[in-house]
Amino acid sequence: MADDDTGDVLRKADALIRRTRIFVAGSPGATTPAAVPEDDLPVLTDIVDENDAALATAPPHMQQHLDALREELSRWLIQELPHAVLKVTDGLADQLMGELTEQAEKNLLPRLIARLDGTAAQSKPEK
Repeated sequence: MADDDTGDVLRKADALIRRTRIFVAGSPGATTPAAVPEDDLPVLTDIVDENDAALATAPPHMQQHLDALREELSRWLIQELPHAVLKVTDGLADQLMGELTEQAEKNLLPRLIARLDGTAAQSKPEK
């Protein structure tokens, strides 16, 4: 059985090498590699962190627990995330209103007063 698995891996590796050679040594105008099957081996540049590797290699009896934990986490996020987002956005809205009010008092109000004073002075009849 191990020989079948090894042979399968070697066939896939050989096919991958052939596709790469065709791409690299192909016609001068070739800019894209040949289509890659969906179930192909991962590329060496694929990043797998330790957590993903640990989950992928978890024993079957632990997989049930991991699935239950994922489901519970999903339920908790569905319940809690909207409240957390609203709290943050309310805080941001309050902060934005405070900053806009401060800027309006500091910059806009003097301009409006000056504009009104200028308009009032122009509308007075001259003697």
